Amino acid sequence: MKERNNYIAVMGTLGSGKTTAASLLAKELQFTLIEENVKENEFLPRFYNDMGRWAFHSQTFFLMEKARQMLEAKKLLEKSSVIQDTPITQDVYSYARAQHELGNMDDAEWALYQKIYHEFAPHFPTPDLIVFLDTSIPSIEQRIAARGREYEKAIPTDYLSLLDDLNRKWLEQNTDIPVLRVPTDTLDISRDKDAQTQFVSLVRSALDRPRSVH
Repeated sequence: MKERNNYIAVMGTLGSGKTTAASLLAKELQFTLIEENVKENEFLPRFYNDMGRWAFHSQTFFLMEKARQMLEAKKLLEKSSVIQDTPITQDVYSYARAQHELGNMDDAEWALYQKIYHEFAPHFPTPDLIVFLDTSIPSIEQRIAARGREYEKAIPTDYLSLLDDLNRKWLEQNTDIPVLRVPTDTLDISRDKDAQTQFVSLVRSALDRPRSVH
């Protein structure tokens, strides 16, 4: 019998290194990579300049793009294992929920956003494993500064802290998907070969374990 393909999603607060981690795992594990489509979101720079004006537009772009990716992942899993940069649940329960809590999306916008999500959700595959990059806010701010995206320079610490809190709340409530938490403050997988080897080994071991949450 053919072994079932695996589906991993890499989760972490904005700037924690999800793209680097997902790319590394895709290469080392020979998984198909599904990247987060940031560059094509024309609303994102506008959002960081005026969150109240553009939050719904930006979050809905990401939701629709991520829904398309999830349906693509479902097809890809028939042929290969898949790794995704940022699960759709993080878009919904961290990024978008934060905008509603901050008042940048009103109740009607939040309700419409959730309606769109729940319409698609039954058709999405469920990850076999979430790799959570557990990163402190000071480290996140250093990494955001290092990557040099102009529109991210003015992101306030309070906003990053809210995103981080929402990520952790969702993880606490999650009862369905196994989670591997990887502390990354001192694990430099962008440049350190030993750190890369250690990280990949942790993920391999988590995939080999019997399916259990946390």
